[in-house]
Amino acid sequence: MRFYFPSRWPLGLCLLLAAIPLCAQNPIGELLAEGASVRGMISLEGGGTRVLSGSQITAGDAAARLHLVRGGELRVCPKTNLSANTDVEGKTMVFGLSIGALEVDYPLGGGSDSLLTPDFRVQLIGPGNFHFAISVTPTGDTCLRPLAGNDASLFLTEMMGTDSYQLTPGKSILFKGGHISGATAAPSSCGCPAGPATPPKPAPEPPHPSALPETSLRPATAPEAHLEAETTFAYRAKNDVQDVTVTVAKLSVSRDDSFLALSMLPRVTPPAKASAPPKPEKKPGLWQRFSGMVNRLFGK
Repeated sequence: MRFYFPSRWPLGLCLLLAAIPLCAQNPIGELLAEGASVRGMISLEGGGTRVLSGSQITAGDAAARLHLVRGGELRVCPKTNLSANTDVEGKTMVFGLSIGALEVDYPLGGGSDSLLTPDFRVQLIGPGNFHFAISVTPTGDTCLRPLAGNDASLFLTEMMGTDSYQLTPGKSILFKGGHISGATAAPSSCGCPAGPATPPKPAPEPPHPSALPETSLRPATAPEAHLEAETTFAYRAKNDVQDVTVTVAKLSVSRDDSFLALSMLPRVTPPAKASAPPKPEKKPGLWQRFSGMVNRLFGK
C-alpha cells in the first residue's frame, strides 16, 4: 500500500496518518458516489463499497457521500481528496483534508475526533451534533461555516504555531494564509459549491386541429371505440323539405381508455334525393270511349 501526502503537510502529520492504518483495518463507512475513486482497503458488500481505515477517497465531478458506520455522513465535495482513519476500537476517527471542501454531518456522544489540514488541527469534542462545512485553498485560506442543526464548538490549533481558536456554534470564520491571527468573516461559498440550475425545457406547442387531417389524430391500429359523442344541427329549407346534417365535433374513447380521438373538421351528409311522385292517370273522355267500343266491334 502506498501513501501520498502533499508537500505542504508537516512530517509529523504524515507519520501520524501513515501509522494509523498499521494498527487497524476497521470499516469507516459506505461510499455512495459516481466517478469517485478509493485508494486503500475496501470491501464490496451488498453492491456497495465499504471503505476501511487508512483509505483515501477522491471525489469526481460530483460530490461523494461517505455514510459512517457509527452514524452520520461526510460529503466530499467535487475534486477533493479525503483520508479516513480510525483506532482499533473504532471510537476515534481522524480525517485528513489537503485542498478542497468537505461537509461534516454526524453526532458525537463522547470522545473526540480530529480533522487535519495542512495548517490546522480541528478537534470535534462531544457530546454534540457536528454539521459544518470546511474549505481549504492552495494558498492555505481555510474557512469554516456552520450548517443547519450544528450545536457543537470546534477547537482549532495551528500545526506549525502556538495559536488556538474556539469556534462557537452559529459563527463562521476564515483564516487567511493558514494563520489564526488573520481571522475574518467567512464567505458564503464555504463548502460544496451549488450545482448549476438546469432550466426547464419549454413544452412543445400542440398543433392546431384544423392544420391536421382527421386521420392524423387516430393511430394506425386504434382500439375499438366504446364511446362516441357528436354535436350536429339540421337545416330545413323554406319551400322544399330537405335536411342537411353537419358534424361539428366528434369524440371517440376506447374501451380501456388508452385511445382518445377528436374530430374537428366539419363533414356534411347530403340527404337522399326523394323520388318524384307518380302522375295520376287521366280518365278517357267520351270520344275515346266511343272509338274504343267501335274498334272492339270490328275487331280492330
